Amino acid sequence: MEPDSSSTGQERAGRPRRGRFPFAAVGCVLMGVVVGCSFSAVFPRKRGSLSAREFERLCAPAPGVEFRKWEYIVLHHSAGPAGDAASIDSSHRHDRGWQYGLGYDFVIGNGSRSGDGEIEVSERWRKQMAGAHCKADHMNEKGVGICFVGNFEEGQGPTDEQIRSGTALVQWLAARFSIPPERVLGHGSVDGAETRCPGRFFPIAKFRAAAHAW
Repeated sequence: MEPDSSSTGQERAGRPRRGRFPFAAVGCVLMGVVVGCSFSAVFPRKRGSLSAREFERLCAPAPGVEFRKWEYIVLHHSAGPAGDAASIDSSHRHDRGWQYGLGYDFVIGNGSRSGDGEIEVSERWRKQMAGAHCKADHMNEKGVGICFVGNFEEGQGPTDEQIRSGTALVQWLAARFSIPPERVLGHGSVDGAETRCPGRFFPIAKFRAAAHAW
């Protein structure tokens, strides 16, 4: 679901120039191709997930930036059938007037506008800024926000590739920041949140199991 409209203290501001830098992990090769907004895209292998070392490299913060002390992982759906990091960023900038755009740290595609299971890493994550995805319980400051493209309240859950990529990402985050399974939450499970996000068909147990694995 779209993040809470009042979930950040972002001020309305002019829209900065945007450039897109996708990095495809195909045989762990990075491609520095400039095509439009500032997001890094990770394409997990079809056979097996990215290793912890590969996640460390591909999800590294910007030079000179240190990781925040993340305590939770908060899982969302986009509540629409299609999308990617760029389209959600555009909505957050133009429709909500958020200066820093995309409120999530990661977006996992369903094959509509980005690859099925593609992990897009936001500029917000690169700069280790507070999120704009869940105002309840101050979760923006302490929870990593992951958005899965799709509406999982209606009909079906994430694709197999989204689940595979998402559980690998959760496993890496849980290990990297010592986050226990009970702190892997659906948006609607956060204290004070009033939403059904990420939907009744979202398999939250699989993601908590991934946190157990580390």
